[in-house]
Amino acid sequence: MNLATLLDRVAQEFPEHPALVTPDQTLSYRQLQQQSAALAGGLRDLGIRAGDRVAVMLPNILPFPVTVYGLWRLGAELVTLNPLLKPQEVAHILQDSGAVALVTLGPLLAALQEVLKTFGGLVIQVGDQDPVALPYSRLLTQPPLLRPHPVAPEDVVAVLYTSGTTGRPKGAMLTSHNLDYDSAAAVGTVGVTPQDRLYCVLPLFHAYALNVALLVFLRAGASVFLESRFVPGITLRHLAEFNCTVFLGVPALFGALLTAAQGVSLAGLRFCISGGAPLPVETLRAFEAKFQTLIIEGDGPTECSPITTLNPLRGQRKIGSVGLPLQGQQMVIVDPVTDQVVTVPGQVGEIVVRGPNVFKGYLNQPEATAQVLRNGGYHTGDLGYLDEDGYLFIVDRLKDLILVGGLNVYSREVEEVIHQHSAVVEAAVVGDFDAVKGESVHAFIQLQPETSLTSLQIIQHCRQFLADYKCPRQVTFLPELPRSATGKVLKRVLKEGLKGHSVTELT
Repeated sequence: MNLATLLDRVAQEFPEHPALVTPDQTLSYRQLQQQSAALAGGLRDLGIRAGDRVAVMLPNILPFPVTVYGLWRLGAELVTLNPLLKPQEVAHILQDSGAVALVTLGPLLAALQEVLKTFGGLVIQVGDQDPVALPYSRLLTQPPLLRPHPVAPEDVVAVLYTSGTTGRPKGAMLTSHNLDYDSAAAVGTVGVTPQDRLYCVLPLFHAYALNVALLVFLRAGASVFLESRFVPGITLRHLAEFNCTVFLGVPALFGALLTAAQGVSLAGLRFCISGGAPLPVETLRAFEAKFQTLIIEGDGPTECSPITTLNPLRGQRKIGSVGLPLQGQQMVIVDPVTDQVVTVPGQVGEIVVRGPNVFKGYLNQPEATAQVLRNGGYHTGDLGYLDEDGYLFIVDRLKDLILVGGLNVYSREVEEVIHQHSAVVEAAVVGDFDAVKGESVHAFIQLQPETSLTSLQIIQHCRQFLADYKCPRQVTFLPELPRSATGKVLKRVLKEGLKGHSVTELT
């Protein structure tokens, strides 16, 4: 099924209902349908066909969702790029994906001039006029493509490049069925209604926001408020001003809103969704107490479309857990060494996902695909366990496991304890070389403004709650921790810093 038919259905049922809202503009479902159909017609007239890949390098502005649904209506494949990428990073994705066109902002073109000399595809610009690029607005004036192009369930509709937290980004190929199943299953778990209005400041180029904002909430006929840049004070004001009922976030955003909120009421906020990384329990409790709302934690990698687990909005919610597997998929824990399934509740192993949301593979990388899709499931590289009720608890990345004298230390356990200190904003724990024990625990910490702590105070705090071998041996205080575009702490960068590289240089 072509995903554009989802939009057609909602536009028929709720034609005048707001689909997308920004601080200065609103698109109804009918307008979103009409503009995306016109764009599809315009792209077709330029020679772009079903199966072609088109790169989209835009912030959270209305042309982004219009372009996404226009491409899907045409049967083309969406390739998303972070507008903050450096020219060499853009060049890699354009070349690796084989994109035939790039849709981006006029102001971004100046930095990409050298890249575009060797690109060879069409360049379509939103906004400022550049003489070498086609104006986006002209495409919207073409005869619309009324009927979505036929798409088979196994046809790829999006190539989303992984964040590169463990290496160079790879293009994850997601099919029509992947995204259709995953978004439908999430709607049932979360319980979205047409009256809901989602606040989305997370970047739409990432699988998390792309699915939740443009598929999950759209399927329900809800509204989505798009914010292009996260500024805590502005976010708090817009949440109230535009009557947002759901907030989509990552742990870093919840922490920042807690720090910024002074006497702010968000009475209309029904619940929040947290993903991208495990949310510290202390942050969750403090946020819920301050704003009198619930945080529904979930998880999933890009390769799984990306939602794999969610805590139910109605039913048992387990704090510290990322929830239950979506209905229709299977999640198992395997021994990282033998790949044998672990059947004992609470036993830690690698998380493996099997189901309709598992991606088709990495573009142009058959060996990497075979490595993660072995034995009939996607090997996530995350360590965790399922409890007796089937709820998933994530304890670490497999590559971030710290071995201290042969004993396993899970970074999240140490980070949770550090977060309990009132002076700590964020903590990340990695393994450091130790000549005697192989590795030792090294903590990187961001403190609250106008506070100070010593390394010894942190270590003593940890010793109240953890065995000595789990406690940090070294502590480094940073003004802020290096993050990916979606707010995930880049532990790879921190580890490189331990080898003598500058963290600032690496970010």
